[in-house]
Amino acid sequence: MKLQLERQKRKQKLLDITFLENFEEWIAYNFQYQGELVQKKVVFFLAETKTKEVKISHEHLNYIWVDYNTAMEKTTFDNARTVLTKAQALLTKTL
Repeated sequence: MKLQLERQKRKQKLLDITFLENFEEWIAYNFQYQGELVQKKVVFFLAETKTKEVKISHEHLNYIWVDYNTAMEKTTFDNARTVLTKAQALLTKTL
């Protein structure tokens, strides 16, 4: 996990990021791209940064910083909503 966290720091160009070491959630999903079935696995980490603007990769269209309730309103997939709920529960417990 430590290697993945360091890779994410470099990839997202967030040098002041601090990851919570006890949060790592995985989801998997499938989608069609140019007639082919694509299987995707995504890992979610919970972190804090003071950086307001980030540079995103070509894999993403945009980003936005929002609070938990707004994130839940904007999130349409149940598995992602589950990850948000787990993150909120951990933050509520530790803060």
